[in-house]
Amino acid sequence: MAKDIRLELARAGALHRDGRLDEAIALYRSLLKGAPEAFEVARLLVLALLQSGRLGEAHAAARKARDAHRGNAHAHLLLGAVRQAEGKPEKALESFEKARTLDPALVEAHYMAANALLQLARLPEAVERYDRALALRPQLSEALANRAVALSRLGRPEAALADCDRLVALDPRDPQRHLSRAGTLLELGRFAEATRAAEAARVLAPKLADAYFLKGQGLAGQADVDAAAEAFAAAVNIAPDQPTFQAALVRTERQRGRLDAALRLAEAATVGNGGAPALWQELAELRRELKDPQGALEAVEKALALDPRAPGALTTKARLLIDRGEPPRALADAALAVDPAFPMARYLRAADDLAEGRWSEGWAGYESRASFLPPPFRPLPFAQWDGRSVPGELVVVGEQGIGDQIMFGRLLRLLADRGIRTRFLTQARLVPLLSRIDARVRVVSSLDDLDTTAPDLAWAPLASLPRLIAPDPALWPQPPFLTADPERVGCWTGKLGSGFTVGICWQGDPSAAVDVGRSAPLDLFAPLAALDGVCLVSLQQGFGVAQLDGCPFGDRVARLGPDCDADGAFIDTAAILQHLDLVVTTDTALAHLVGARGRPALVALKAEPDWRWGRRGDRTQLYPSLRLVRQEAPGDFAGVFARIARQVAALKGGESL
Repeated sequence: MAKDIRLELARAGALHRDGRLDEAIALYRSLLKGAPEAFEVARLLVLALLQSGRLGEAHAAARKARDAHRGNAHAHLLLGAVRQAEGKPEKALESFEKARTLDPALVEAHYMAANALLQLARLPEAVERYDRALALRPQLSEALANRAVALSRLGRPEAALADCDRLVALDPRDPQRHLSRAGTLLELGRFAEATRAAEAARVLAPKLADAYFLKGQGLAGQADVDAAAEAFAAAVNIAPDQPTFQAALVRTERQRGRLDAALRLAEAATVGNGGAPALWQELAELRRELKDPQGALEAVEKALALDPRAPGALTTKARLLIDRGEPPRALADAALAVDPAFPMARYLRAADDLAEGRWSEGWAGYESRASFLPPPFRPLPFAQWDGRSVPGELVVVGEQGIGDQIMFGRLLRLLADRGIRTRFLTQARLVPLLSRIDARVRVVSSLDDLDTTAPDLAWAPLASLPRLIAPDPALWPQPPFLTADPERVGCWTGKLGSGFTVGICWQGDPSAAVDVGRSAPLDLFAPLAALDGVCLVSLQQGFGVAQLDGCPFGDRVARLGPDCDADGAFIDTAAILQHLDLVVTTDTALAHLVGARGRPALVALKAEPDWRWGRRGDRTQLYPSLRLVRQEAPGDFAGVFARIARQVAALKGGESL
């Protein structure tokens, strides 16, 4: 290149760097007229045009450069970059591949081809091209970052994390690298580590909203919803118009039980940012918990109108359909077609499989619960059990509600039968009750005396035991598998009245997220109270007991007093069941206790009940002593209790359950 051209090119480059793009472009064009063979000038002209947003002119200039320099790999690379900017990844890929053919050692050709493949969702090919680029230049951070994204989407988060770790090592002062690591750790369910990685990014960049957001997700994963709400609020304060942050704050306030505050936030956010599906979805979830099904459905339909393929909105609508007595499978499948790893969609499909007795498929998908059901205990600091090895000691971690721990607790017996030394970790108030499942299993509320560095130590979530050791409930230990304390049985002798004695329970976990459609008001038990010779005994505890004071027949229901179960959940109730002729309950933990004790009960179920009860019939192989009474129309518990009253009358008359 002639000296005077180089001087002019340097002047154009200075204008370019100063952001005076129009002047730089004019000078580049002038230089090309005098030296049309100067590829570097053509390259800089294309880059300036791209920066100016003049894609049509950039395309024409890049094509002209390519035609003049067909043997130059960089010319093809340049045209590919323009095509990529135009949103034409297929065409861009053709150019990048031509550049790679001309110069196999051109790192940028491999890297940019990989980016195009990533955009086209051709993930295995994208990873292979990133591998080639990194083989040529191991510290190409952009390739490491994008390969981590591809690996994550391929369901290989451990490999993605290795790339994130390398990125942090290359430049520990870059907050974005810590954020990438935090996001990958979240995928792996390593919430405490994700929280620390996000905090490292926050320290480096205190005004980085994403750092607070990812920190909030890590804290939420550790069930620290108060701290998570504080982090999400900070993210919203920095970036008040970011719907993802607003939705996370609304969701966390809902999880904290602050439904009115969450509703105010959601309604304000949808007014200010009405085009965000995630916010309408959160508003739908809130209205569902506030028992406004029509408002919930309207909100989720707005979310789907904005994005018909939004997995979160599809699964929220699926749950609303469940409330109306309709199965969720079609909507769960639609969500999974968009995102095969979407946890709630996988859970809904698993619940459908389990309800229909497709056990192997159901238990596999049921593992997705860990992504959204807050565990009472954090993952333990040693290996998770694979179900095949024989650990020196196995810690089984209780999870979900009391009913779940009773139902799945019987599988502890199978571990003991295998000779596996097992301790069951649960809440302190459940230790006395669950210790009566199997004397060979130690039930504890703390691991303070456990040497967590001991060899061959493993742990498993309780509800993962079916997948690991016994998928078919027909092979589970059958009731009665939970005993009552004989002394307590004796203590309650003669204290529950005479006649045909029926224990009743109407209210389960009051959490709005759990209780939609499952509990029934005590007033609906009136047909039972009207039966001659029937003595009703309240087994209700905590929330819901106050209904006895306002109920027309409340004075005809025996109460057990404040000392019942005072020293452990259900420890007296398990004994009291021995003195009852029958129990009538809605879908509560009491139903599981009665079934586990092998005592008779009628269980009132909503039209589309929890998967544990199946979809049809009046029997369940989980608990042969129970009879299920299902709503014939969604919401019609009045009809259910009218039928229950007839069955109770028949049982009192000598018929068998």
